[in-house]
Amino acid sequence: MAVFVTSTSAATLHGVYAIERVPPATIQATGTGTAAIVAEFPWGPDGEVYTIADMKDFGDKFAPAGMSRTGSGYLSVAGKSWPVLKVVRVLGTSAAKATAAINKTGPTLMLTLTLKYKGTAGNSVTATIAAASDGDANHFNLTVTASNAYGTTVDKLENLNYSGVGTDSAPDLSNCLLLGSITKASSGTPIVGTTTFSGGADGTINSAAYLGTPGSADTGCALLEADNAVDVVFTADPGNSLRAAVNAGLVAHADLKTDRIAVINGNSGITAAAAVTDVANYRSKRAAYIDVWPYIKDDTDATERLVPPAPFAASVLVSLAPSTSMAWKSSTVRRLTNQITKLETARGNQAYTNTLAGICTLMREPTGGFTFESAVNTNAPVSPSTKSLTRTRMAHYIARSVVDSLREYVDSPNVAQNQQDEVAAVQAFLEQLKTNATTDPNNLPHIVDFTIRPLADFNTTVTLAAGDFTIAADVQTSSAQERIFLSLNVGESVTVTAAV
Repeated sequence: MAVFVTSTSAATLHGVYAIERVPPATIQATGTGTAAIVAEFPWGPDGEVYTIADMKDFGDKFAPAGMSRTGSGYLSVAGKSWPVLKVVRVLGTSAAKATAAINKTGPTLMLTLTLKYKGTAGNSVTATIAAASDGDANHFNLTVTASNAYGTTVDKLENLNYSGVGTDSAPDLSNCLLLGSITKASSGTPIVGTTTFSGGADGTINSAAYLGTPGSADTGCALLEADNAVDVVFTADPGNSLRAAVNAGLVAHADLKTDRIAVINGNSGITAAAAVTDVANYRSKRAAYIDVWPYIKDDTDATERLVPPAPFAASVLVSLAPSTSMAWKSSTVRRLTNQITKLETARGNQAYTNTLAGICTLMREPTGGFTFESAVNTNAPVSPSTKSLTRTRMAHYIARSVVDSLREYVDSPNVAQNQQDEVAAVQAFLEQLKTNATTDPNNLPHIVDFTIRPLADFNTTVTLAAGDFTIAADVQTSSAQERIFLSLNVGESVTVTAAV
């Protein structure tokens, strides 16, 4: 006799049976550490959102050794902390892959080699034909190389055969960093020597290449619309001529999705007054405007380079709990910004004016390192009660967690049993966040308090009959300790009494 049955009707004999009930849903916390950069790189896939495995993968994919590693895109990513980083490479519509013609005696075209990715960087790649390692006169070795003073990347294929004698080679190129395909034009053995690839192009890059067409998933930011895991979106340096349009597009993307922060900045050399004027163009509770460009030393030859500040803020945001302010003046944040050697300019007391205007300002700490003066969104002057970036990020965190976890109840019967299970799941989730505030508030997402409002206040027989059910939660998030005071009474006449 079976111990478990699926229903009482399945129990035919007299006896004792067990029926396993499906437990109610629980709210699974979403991640909070996913950043997405939309930027120009010398190499890499386009027309897709690529999630990097680690920094080696990023370098191999988007700026392999032998190509430039001093561009803004590479410098905006390298040396920073990225729990999860997604990359959208920006190219113009006329971008093209470089090719190389490999001839046999004649000369007659024998093979066409096409590089893996589009871009002008491919025009410096070479293809070298040499005698085969196996000594067969019908075979040959192919080496595809990108090289400069700072490094070399090589794809090497040995003992290839396109002679017409025996089976043609069909090499697996999936692990190649440079070579994308080999197309045979005629049988034979290629001429030994070196050929340079040509025809690679980045295309004309404009703001549309960065932003794409909303709703079309064609390129740039538009590719990120289908990815609900992104917490922060930013770019590198699109250049002064494109910056305003790109900034506006990033903010519009964040407002369209409603679940992420767009991190932007103004031009290098901008004055404090000009930054205050500029930020007014990007009012949103989902946007952070970062002021003051920093210098870093690149990892190619240690040259000091001026770079945009938005990537640093993006890195800090995704490395901290969503309830911890980006402006935390801790060693944790200083480690996240330790690439910075100096600032283009120091704002000093103007940082306070920046904060009132909705600007986050990079600043040097008196004891060393760099942090942010504040963590406000660009809508701060318009809506002071919602100016905190931590408030926005916690709203995203809670909403996304609940939305994702309760989906299994969609179109279930709109009755008390299901409703109570959903309420219980939300309550348990918020209880855990409240507990986090007493265990590890610096590193765990937390809230101060919450309440679930009476269901009857938001649900009527009419709304329930229409298929709607509302769970109303009031959630109090923590504020950042923006100012700490020591009230000091000191002097010879002071009477010290024991603390009560």
